[in-house]
Amino acid sequence: MDQAEPVALPGGSVEKAFALVGELAVSGAPQRLGDLAAKLGMTKPTAHRLLRSLTAMGYTKPLGGGLYSVGPALVGIAAATLGAVKERPLVRRTLEELHARTGLTASFAIQSGDAAVVVDSVEPDQAYRVSPRLGVPVRLTECAAGRAMLAAAAGNEVPTGYVYDDTEPVRSLAAAVRHHRGVVAGALLVTGLSFTVNAESVEVLGPLIVEQAGVLSATLQAMLPAETVEGIA
Repeated sequence: MDQAEPVALPGGSVEKAFALVGELAVSGAPQRLGDLAAKLGMTKPTAHRLLRSLTAMGYTKPLGGGLYSVGPALVGIAAATLGAVKERPLVRRTLEELHARTGLTASFAIQSGDAAVVVDSVEPDQAYRVSPRLGVPVRLTECAAGRAMLAAAAGNEVPTGYVYDDTEPVRSLAAAVRHHRGVVAGALLVTGLSFTVNAESVEVLGPLIVEQAGVLSATLQAMLPAETVEGIA
């Protein structure tokens, strides 16, 4: 397998420190100092120096053996941020409803630059569940949620109202959610394996996710002021 190209980072310490925290946050597992440095295109001494400072502030945590994970301060900030987002309870209720009606992972994604980022999910209990990773950016053109948001932002209405990604073995459907004045707030999506999301089930799941996206759009517009149209972050 080819080695991933290191990320080209700006030269400042602040950018590099945020890159380290971000990589640890989205990796889903502890990372070695050397791997972090190589992945982010910085020297090990630089990565080590920054991680020492981040650890002192509680944003990263050394686990021994050169391994690092996110620290309690970062977890606390993330929880406080989510708690302050007015839209989140509305989105959460929709995800719970969508999950209950489909039995699949229901998620909400927003646009961040040229990427779609899942910010909340409700997962089934089954061992075979598949879920998009929270906070991990995926190019808009490479996922159903991203393509749904792009089409909605461009005013190109999808004939079915939803986008279907039949990539094997994980498949997903997504529909855009709109805020005031038609601004795209994000996208609802359901995700499952190919034996749960197939040609037959899509005929039922597609209209359902369009319905839920419409309900959430109407709820956001009714419950929140018009100034909050930059998306749910």
